Amino acid sequence: MKTNLKIYPILLAACFTLLFNNRVFAQIKQLAGYDKNYHFVHSGNLVADKNFYLLTVIEHTPAVSKLVSTNNTLQTILTKRVTELKQHANDTCFMPASLLTGFRYNTQDSTQISDVFKELYSANKSVFDAMINTHLRPSGYYQRFVGLNNQELLLKAWAQYVYGINYIIDQFGFGKKLRFPRIDTASYVVTSRYYRGVMKDMFSMLDEHTTEMKLFYQPSLAIAMGLMDANDRDEPARFEPMEQKDNKKAFDRIKLIQWDKYKYATIVIPGNGPELFTTPISPDNKIHCDIAADRYLKGWAPFIIVSGGYCYPFRGPYCEAIQMKKYLMEKFSIPENAIIIDPHARHTTTNFRNANRLIIRYGIPVDKQSVFITAKMQASSVKSDLFDKRNMHDLGYLPYREKTGISNHDITFYPTYESLHMDPLDPLDP
Repeated sequence: MKTNLKIYPILLAACFTLLFNNRVFAQIKQLAGYDKNYHFVHSGNLVADKNFYLLTVIEHTPAVSKLVSTNNTLQTILTKRVTELKQHANDTCFMPASLLTGFRYNTQDSTQISDVFKELYSANKSVFDAMINTHLRPSGYYQRFVGLNNQELLLKAWAQYVYGINYIIDQFGFGKKLRFPRIDTASYVVTSRYYRGVMKDMFSMLDEHTTEMKLFYQPSLAIAMGLMDANDRDEPARFEPMEQKDNKKAFDRIKLIQWDKYKYATIVIPGNGPELFTTPISPDNKIHCDIAADRYLKGWAPFIIVSGGYCYPFRGPYCEAIQMKKYLMEKFSIPENAIIIDPHARHTTTNFRNANRLIIRYGIPVDKQSVFITAKMQASSVKSDLFDKRNMHDLGYLPYREKTGISNHDITFYPTYESLHMDPLDPLDP
């Protein structure tokens, strides 16, 4: 039998090509990000899910949860924090510093836990990869980390939890004035006799649930969620799931739109909270809506996104998005199936970010411009380079591409996928 020596280089090249393609495919799969078909898992506490999705995913991944719950170092941390929680349920400590300091994460804690996660990942790579590729990457909640390998993404996601949990305890436990104290701070003077009593009662209640705490981070998470609940700061969970409630009619209509008939995909209106408790919608917000309604009735876009939460005045009773929707429907007879609410945004930066989230998750074309419409003073601010710098400072990225001012009131932009990324330093709208 004669052997054709010329075929060997061809077969060898084919083998290398197949091996290379398999490696590239595996790398692409690992570096994948948001998947529109992903379905979120839930813990029963949507505020916790939105702020700390990593923890929710760990608890829904039995193999990872078992590794975490049986690690000696992490069990030591759990035992220490459960012991302290039980102690404070019955001792005479009443000041925030004595009650809460042990539930924050200091540099030593964070480094120690990160080292454990590195070891666990290295020894159980396939288990963690399955969790990360099935949940963390496609969720979009860690979209800014998708260029990292899985171990790095895991560590970054853990670091976000540390920042976030410390932020909540600092703000609602220690009463620190953090990023936006005018609207985000604690509802009570944290050192007041009343609030100290509330915290002691919170520890007493949580003491009854310590037997359910199997994972090292659960005591601190329970404390943080208890502090937010004590201040009625459940904004992230309000109106959810929006696509089944207030946004259902518009959400169902999206799939019917012939997008080439419209110049823009959406019209975005930022909120502007009233200064008075007796005023549902501010004068400036009426101006925003009047201008946007004019554009909508001229056929600029098939949908209006009204964006704004419970912001001004502090702890006021009105949600900006809900009041704008009512105003547009009552004054201009704009149909409900043309209005999408974002009732969570608290700042101009997150008006863009949250509108992007809705555009992306609802299946509105991301390759079609939207138009941001507001009053002249705010429009001038948004057009400026200073606004870009503010976004980079607050968010770490620009929540728009090709931002272009086309009039005193109109700014066009394309959405960015980075907007899906959860923000650990904005617990009321992460």
